[in-house]
Amino acid sequence: MSDRPLTVEAPIDADRWRLRLASLGDVDGVHGLATEPLVYRYLFDAMPPTRDSIGQVIARARRDAVQTGLGLWILTCPAVPYGGCVQLRPDREAKSAELIYLLHPAQWGRGLATRMAWTVISKAFAQEIDLILAGTDCPNTASLAVMQRLGMRRHRDVRYPLGNGVEFVLTRADPGPRPAAGAPDHRLRAAGSSQPS
Repeated sequence: MSDRPLTVEAPIDADRWRLRLASLGDVDGVHGLATEPLVYRYLFDAMPPTRDSIGQVIARARRDAVQTGLGLWILTCPAVPYGGCVQLRPDREAKSAELIYLLHPAQWGRGLATRMAWTVISKAFAQEIDLILAGTDCPNTASLAVMQRLGMRRHRDVRYPLGNGVEFVLTRADPGPRPAAGAPDHRLRAAGSSQPS
């Protein structure tokens, strides 16, 4: 795997949404996002995470970024500094990564979760990652829909602290996103380029 973090500094849409690699200076912003009740109800097992736990997540993601090129990225635009975030947590031996994403409820329904997830997945597949794994609680229909739009396949049923869940997988050989009719390309376009990155 590359020793450099994936670079995905590119606009997503007309509102100029971008992904940027998280830093330790983002602890308060990510903590604010993660303590939104509609965000933590599934992702953090219905308990708001502590600031320290978010700091540990970002510190680990920074180490991962240095070692593998995978990490945690912040979804931002000029009007919204913390619209969401997406993380790829690597398992170097298995050549896989776990996908974790969260989006501020004010940004739901705009396709941003799918687009930010696909952006980092496609970059990971350009490296030595062969498989992406993601899971969610069964009642979290929005997250299930994102995984299905990403082209992920149901892998297995699991048990989480809040109840039944499911894991999905996507391999390098899988076709990828299944956009809705009329939906925009799920990949980011690099600044100044007509080609998806």
